[in-house]
Amino acid sequence: MTLPTISKLPIALPLANTLSHDKDTQEQPQTVGMAAITNWHHLHIRGMGAEAVLSDTYSLSQMTIGAVTSVSDGILIRLRRDEFVLLASDLNPTMKQLESKPSEALFTLTDITHGRAVICLGGARAAEVLPKVCGLNFTDSQFPNSYAAQTSLAKVRALIVRLDTAQAPAYYLIVDRSLAAYVWEMVYDATQEFGGVVLSQELLRK
Repeated sequence: MTLPTISKLPIALPLANTLSHDKDTQEQPQTVGMAAITNWHHLHIRGMGAEAVLSDTYSLSQMTIGAVTSVSDGILIRLRRDEFVLLASDLNPTMKQLESKPSEALFTLTDITHGRAVICLGGARAAEVLPKVCGLNFTDSQFPNSYAAQTSLAKVRALIVRLDTAQAPAYYLIVDRSLAAYVWEMVYDATQEFGGVVLSQELLRK
């Protein structure tokens, strides 16, 4: 399985050495794999003027709630009518561009990178793993590619973003950084029925 590098947002090694497991990832069946994303920055954009400003900045047509789209700076997600999240490798250009908008545009920008962690769950059977730790319906008709939802994951508030690769489904689990180790263990345990592995950097390159 090859996991994506989206808008130059790299996939990194597992969360910490204490979270790795004694499995040879080169020999395990790769129906489900997990990795931690360490270089995504998170910009929270909120306000009555957010949609208009973002549409003008990125030349977007109207995004529905839950929509995920690639923009020049990264990945834009619409959470609510007046709330968006941008995932990017560098927030500085975006912040400068948005802050230069007319002052009458009502919106706020908050860098929430320090408070978030991202776990990638990818593979042919990833959608079968998630119902074990989350109550959402992950069938293609209910949770399609390029879709996101805020929900409870292992009893933790989370944002789940689906961005498939050419080879397999991939889900990005965005949670509070302080709870990331707990969520990692819960999801990892749920993958074991399907031969889940921790993806090393070498395996990701392959």
